[in-house]
Amino acid sequence: MMNGNFEYQTPTHIYFGDNKLDMIGTELSKYGKKVLMVYDSGWIKDTSWYPTVIKSIEDAELELYELGGIQPNPVTTKVNEAATICKNEGIDVMLAIGGGSVIDTCKLASPAVFYDGDCWDFISGKAKMEKFLPIVTISTISGTGSEMDAYGIVSNEATHDKLPFFHTGLFPTATFLDPTITYSVSPFQTACGAIDAFSHFLEVYFMRPNLKVLDNIMEGFMKTIIEYIPKVMANPNDYDARANIMWASSWALNGFTYGPTNGVPFMCHWIEDEVSAKYNITHGLGLAIILPHYLDYCLNEKSAYIYKELAVNVFGLDADMDDIEAGKKVIEILKDLFFNVCGLKPKLTDYVDMDDTYLDEMARIACRDGVVHGFVDMSQEDAKNILKLSM
Repeated sequence: MMNGNFEYQTPTHIYFGDNKLDMIGTELSKYGKKVLMVYDSGWIKDTSWYPTVIKSIEDAELELYELGGIQPNPVTTKVNEAATICKNEGIDVMLAIGGGSVIDTCKLASPAVFYDGDCWDFISGKAKMEKFLPIVTISTISGTGSEMDAYGIVSNEATHDKLPFFHTGLFPTATFLDPTITYSVSPFQTACGAIDAFSHFLEVYFMRPNLKVLDNIMEGFMKTIIEYIPKVMANPNDYDARANIMWASSWALNGFTYGPTNGVPFMCHWIEDEVSAKYNITHGLGLAIILPHYLDYCLNEKSAYIYKELAVNVFGLDADMDDIEAGKKVIEILKDLFFNVCGLKPKLTDYVDMDDTYLDEMARIACRDGVVHGFVDMSQEDAKNILKLSM
């Protein structure tokens, strides 16, 4: 099937640029008078832009409630806490200020507000999402794309499971994307976010057959991210670099580039999700470490033509290069970008105390108790081998 049927929608209203935050009160007031602001830590209150947000909310005469303490790799306890506040206080809309962890917390809380049980029931299949509280976001970091999609992922502390969820009702109603907000993001988090976004496009790109127009668009997004990562690492206040990475990241997971993919596109993500679930490592960091090993493991005579297209169309390598050689060169370029330009360390054990204890379990869950059919089929033993190489 070279072309196929698919569906696409994105109802999220985008406010992009460095002069949009004064519209936040007007946007929130569309949904009522009571707002729950959800964020990770109090650092946002010391920023130059936070007073603009608060003034806009006050000018709109909105009643503001708060929930902080959202951690990287969001957890069900905070989701349930957010839902409880919304129920008890009659909240009309949630304002997520942060990255993917904060936004995903609000996403799962959105239907949980109208449910009496644990939010994990939606993921386990015990309950169905039926009604949703509106979510408006202010994105403080570029990477996950959660500010413009209907996906999320959350960890269950009791079981150490980390699983995704999806419903079209989970699209944020509006998102504010101000590149200047990301100036203060650390080089480490900037790199992790950009690598996460790049890998989103990469994994979908490898899922052929697809529509050529979408392949071309994904190549453009990947080229943009690759071009601007070194620039933003060298100059954190480079507006063009921040803006281009932010806008590219927002398109990575909202379904626009998916089209008729052939199989499951996010195997590398699924492997890393298990590392994050067990060891609470930053998601983008885990991807940076695992992705080169994953690509190397999957490179063979049958798959190499995709690497070759990536090498030529994204990295500008010689079109006469042998397919396998091109694939190896791409992997080397990515390793140099991740570990030299971005300064990340190349092994999981450089960051966490990791051994063989959970390898079988992580591989089993990543492969959904079977074999995952992607651009290269991935067995549990394959996933385990990639984890070993990444340690």
